[in-house]
Amino acid sequence: MLLFWILLFAIQRPHYILVQNPPAIPTLLVARVCAWLTRARLVIDWHNYGYTILGMKLGPRHPIVVLAQRQPIVDFGLCRFERFFGANAYAHLCVTDAMAADLQRSWGIRGQLVVLHDKAPRHFRRLGVEEIHQLWKRLLSDSQLEPLRQLSAGNESLLTCRSSDGTIEMRKYRPMLIVSSTSWTADEDFSILLSALKLYDVKAASRNACSGDCVTLPPLAVLITGKGPLREHYEQEISQMELQQVRIATAWLSAEDYPLLLGSADLGVSMHTSSSGLDLPMKVVDMLGCGTPVCAFRFSCINELVTEANGLVFDSAEELAQHVQDLAESQLSESDGIYQQLFEGAAAFRSIDWETNYKRALELF
Repeated sequence: MLLFWILLFAIQRPHYILVQNPPAIPTLLVARVCAWLTRARLVIDWHNYGYTILGMKLGPRHPIVVLAQRQPIVDFGLCRFERFFGANAYAHLCVTDAMAADLQRSWGIRGQLVVLHDKAPRHFRRLGVEEIHQLWKRLLSDSQLEPLRQLSAGNESLLTCRSSDGTIEMRKYRPMLIVSSTSWTADEDFSILLSALKLYDVKAASRNACSGDCVTLPPLAVLITGKGPLREHYEQEISQMELQQVRIATAWLSAEDYPLLLGSADLGVSMHTSSSGLDLPMKVVDMLGCGTPVCAFRFSCINELVTEANGLVFDSAEELAQHVQDLAESQLSESDGIYQQLFEGAAAFRSIDWETNYKRALELF
């Protein structure tokens, strides 16, 4: 009722009403009715389908989810609700080409259709060496990041050091900083990442103990950020891991520090799996927006975001471990190898920020 009141009485009569989906209930109904009453043009910003997210949260046997499936016997489920109130609008914005195609094919939507891939805000950027030094001097004082302190000593920070002439520079033999962010829910299987880190640790320990002509691997500093129901479960699993060349910390960082962290990282890892197979993880957009290459779990439309120019995809712990090993070797060699190519590709991705990107949609209006 409050949303009805605001749209109909509390504000000046709008020319357009922009609504994001999901959530579908009750916002699509409210927006549709208010657009009809005020003669406003309704624009729906499709980020995913509400019924697929509900299915992941409640489980496939929950009555509401059962109703949401497209069964002929059921006439009103969440899917039907979204289709009925969302199919007709002045315009539709979609986060992927795949979602736009699905809306046209399965829902027969009417109205202008524009694909608008997400971009990171302008303040998501790559940090300079001095900024990285100051950031990690501060972050390492946080007790949450205690496991990573073991990788710095003396006049060194985690990634940087002060040279004899007093200037700040990146450490030559520094750890590779890997960042992943999560809401610690069942749709992100972090056991894959932990298994990959175990495999890397065995390989790195073997390489570094080799007395012959072996290419050593750098240690890994892994920081997983976020809050959620499975955080304690995975933290317990991490505490029982016996690792020599890998250090793992979990933390909840402020909104101000999160983009700075991404802007200092060497590699981002995403375990996101889409509930519909049609949306893209915003965390990867943020990582690329900071110029950080990405390894992302493979699903149907991830190639619209993670390409051979800016990242790698994987299906298993073994594949992820191999990707990390290849990138670590390439970064350590400082040659024009795969890591440098992906780093340059991530920098090219961030050349267009969110403000620039959304202006492309203004031609609708």
